[in-house]
Amino acid sequence: MAAYCQLPLQIQGATAVVVVLFVTLIVSSSSVHARMTISSGRCVAREREALISFKQSFLDPTGRLSSWRGEDCCSWKGVRCSNRTGHVIKLDLHKDRNHGSKGIRLRGEKMSSSIAALHHLRYLDLSFNNFNYTKIPSFLGTFNNLRHLKLSHAKFLGSVPSQLGNLSRLQSLDLSYGGKVSSDLSWLPRLSSLRSLDMRELNLISARDWVHKCSWSKLCKLNLHRTNLTGQLPIWIGNLTNLSYLDLAQNMLSGHVPNGIGALSNLTHLSLGLNNFSGVLSKKHFARLMKLKFLDLMQNSLKLDFDEDWIPPFRLTEGHFGSCDMGPPFPAWLRYQTGIHKLNISNTRISDVLPHWFWVVSSNASILNLSKNQLSGALPVTLELPLIREMDLSGNSLLGQLPVNLKAPCLTKLRLYNNHFTGTIPAYICHNRFVEINFSNNQLDGDFPRCQDSNSSLSMLSLRNNNVSGEFPHFLHNAARLTFLDLSYNKFNGSVPPWIAEKMPGLHVLILRSNMFCGHLPEQLTTLVRVHFLDVAYNNISGRIPSSLAGLRAMTHLFGRGDDNYSSDTISILNLSNNQISGPIPDDIGALSELESLDLSYNYLTGEIPSSLSDLTFLNCLNLSYNDLSGKIPSGQQLQTLNNQYMYIGNPGLCGPPLLNNCLTNKTDLDVDQEHDGTIYDKVFFYLSISGGYLVGLWTVLCALLFKKTWRIAYFWHFDQLYDKIYVQAALSKAAIIRKFRNEEL
Repeated sequence: MAAYCQLPLQIQGATAVVVVLFVTLIVSSSSVHARMTISSGRCVAREREALISFKQSFLDPTGRLSSWRGEDCCSWKGVRCSNRTGHVIKLDLHKDRNHGSKGIRLRGEKMSSSIAALHHLRYLDLSFNNFNYTKIPSFLGTFNNLRHLKLSHAKFLGSVPSQLGNLSRLQSLDLSYGGKVSSDLSWLPRLSSLRSLDMRELNLISARDWVHKCSWSKLCKLNLHRTNLTGQLPIWIGNLTNLSYLDLAQNMLSGHVPNGIGALSNLTHLSLGLNNFSGVLSKKHFARLMKLKFLDLMQNSLKLDFDEDWIPPFRLTEGHFGSCDMGPPFPAWLRYQTGIHKLNISNTRISDVLPHWFWVVSSNASILNLSKNQLSGALPVTLELPLIREMDLSGNSLLGQLPVNLKAPCLTKLRLYNNHFTGTIPAYICHNRFVEINFSNNQLDGDFPRCQDSNSSLSMLSLRNNNVSGEFPHFLHNAARLTFLDLSYNKFNGSVPPWIAEKMPGLHVLILRSNMFCGHLPEQLTTLVRVHFLDVAYNNISGRIPSSLAGLRAMTHLFGRGDDNYSSDTISILNLSNNQISGPIPDDIGALSELESLDLSYNYLTGEIPSSLSDLTFLNCLNLSYNDLSGKIPSGQQLQTLNNQYMYIGNPGLCGPPLLNNCLTNKTDLDVDQEHDGTIYDKVFFYLSISGGYLVGLWTVLCALLFKKTWRIAYFWHFDQLYDKIYVQAALSKAAIIRKFRNEEL
């Protein structure tokens, strides 16, 4: 204080003024803070009424908006107010897909215009709700302060209103997974502040080539995935230097990819797959893409032409190149992609030895697809892929034995089919992790491994066309999730176990064709209610066809056919041909009303063909040939369309169309019977006369042959010639018939 008194009066006065101003500022700040605190607990009345009206336009079965009550709308769930003014600035009502029933969609016939009163709204998210395929309302264009608008997965349909072009402050617009857009989108370039535009799965097929007019200097994300875009990729795409995410996949874009794409130095995600792009991609296209992590070029007619010593500027985590041209030598630049997690180079015209360094580079990969190339060489004896979940090496020329040690604890799908692998099946296929194993069309041999572990996760196993032997694999004893099993064209033996139905109740497809299985077919097989493809042809199965075929419910009506993505999943078939099955065809064969193909040929079936066979209205392939069936062939609309006598050939007792031999019918008319009784003796005398003449003629010929040597030599020479001709003709006919049926089966 003494020091203050020693100051000149002018300075003292100035200091006093400063002190007064400082105190005033403190008081004012406290007052404003107090007002802010008060306003943060209340909302503007007219905005509260607008929200209540908006709520009433929805059906809310799970009470997602149950908190919308009381005076303080700022405390309602999904509502946020400004701490300074109390106005509603954020409305977030998107459905959370991760919370079960709590995430049920709000449903509204039409969006209420009451929320147009929220003039200060900056953020609006109504995604993943149900607006019953109505149009996006035009009043959304009145939110002049809106920065973020999200309407994805909300079941909107029709054109996007041009009024959205008035949202000059909009930074992100998400209209993805909407409906059809029938008007132009010429208003989009007016959104000059856009940083993120997501319109994926929005049908832009009838909208005007608008994208060519856009030059958003601030745009960071552009997602036009599967929007039916046509034309060429504009050259100006290289001017969007802030772009970090670009997805134009699954459209109808064509032409060359412009070199300017290589100038997008901020790009981390580039997806151009599933288009009609053509031409060559060189290092110019990737010159400055140092941040690129995701690259999708698959299903285009693109040639990747890089020098062998090219070092790419990027390090990919995902690379999808399926059906591009990357060969014939194995792409050497992949050796630098040491952080790759997912790699697809399927059908890329590579014809080379699979290099050993590839397994080092991909040691941390989770998905590897190298299928449909001409890769050769052998796999390492020990293969360590600790993170791998799916590996597809099918459709190549790989040879040698399968890895003895496969250290891949996460592996669930292993596809090695259509190669030249030899040796035995390793024991690690017994492990509990596998969901899909496909080793078909190789040269694997030896007994199937005797597994100590039981696999409860396996859904698909195919060993088709190998030389694997042994009994039916016991490790399937606990494969309750198995839907597809193909052991065909191997050397499996023993009986078909009755526990298949109990232990693998979810089977859709069961193929045991061309093995050495014997014994009877278990009656329990008819309890496989989901099986619609059953093939045990070309075995040594004996006994009768199991009764109660109606238990195969997937063949009786559309039941249990899953999305297994296997070719046979689209066919309903029952094939028991080329076995030793005897007895009659079950009468309830007609219950399999969904059956499309039935083959019971080359067995020992007896009795008549059940009339219920004519109930199989979807049947388009039938083969009952070479059995011992008898009686009249049933008639029916579907059987008449299968007018082919070869379906029944080799059954001498069958008669009726389409066979040429007609069935004899019994006459029941009384007068006809009496006439028959009156003439019976004349017919007996007639047949006796013929017989006597035949015997006299026969003895005359025999005596002549006995005493005339020249006649005898000539007769037997001509007889031998005739026999040879008949035998050769019969053999050729039989071979042609058998070959025809087997070709149809294949």
